Amino acid sequence: MTQIFRMTHIDNLPFILNNGLCSLNSKIQDCNFILIGYQTLINDRKKTEVPINPGGTLSDYIPFYFWYKSPMLYVIYKGNDNEVYKTPQEKIVYIVSSIEKLLDLNTKFVFTDRHAHLKYANFYNSKENLNKLNWNYIKSNDWSRIYGPEIRELKQAECLVYRQMPIEAFLGIAVMNEKMKIAAEKIINDSTVRLIVKIKPEFYF
Repeated sequence: MTQIFRMTHIDNLPFILNNGLCSLNSKIQDCNFILIGYQTLINDRKKTEVPINPGGTLSDYIPFYFWYKSPMLYVIYKGNDNEVYKTPQEKIVYIVSSIEKLLDLNTKFVFTDRHAHLKYANFYNSKENLNKLNWNYIKSNDWSRIYGPEIRELKQAECLVYRQMPIEAFLGIAVMNEKMKIAAEKIINDSTVRLIVKIKPEFYF
């Protein structure tokens, strides 16, 4: 199974459980959505075109990583970048799915061999091309500046789900500790959805 991982603030879960995951360009939006990344990068993705079917721009897609403990999470964890929203790590949860689940549900997606915003990123829409990704880098913890910028770029390969991702595609939720497991399970129990929540400290710094 090829798992994919999306980080979000735990306070976004109630809306997500009611609506699924929606792209930036979707008409369905959470007016109270809490951002955890670079606002500038989020805005720039609206201009980045996807060169293969189903097309559109990156803001027509919901981005996932192919692994946890990403460079973006590290920036959030360090809290020393003025452009990134300062968020305690424990408030960040992972929504976990898989390529196989997307295919089973006929959910449209594309994926890239590196950070999707880069002009030289390669895009694919066939599972057979997953071998084009550098899985050694994607699953490695050795991606800081001393290892070179390309490793960091390749580690951030993205799976991009087109427009909307239904709850049925979720495999579960991963959290940092017992406290957040209890909080996530309460949100789930207050919804009509039933999802497994697992404590995964190795997903965090």
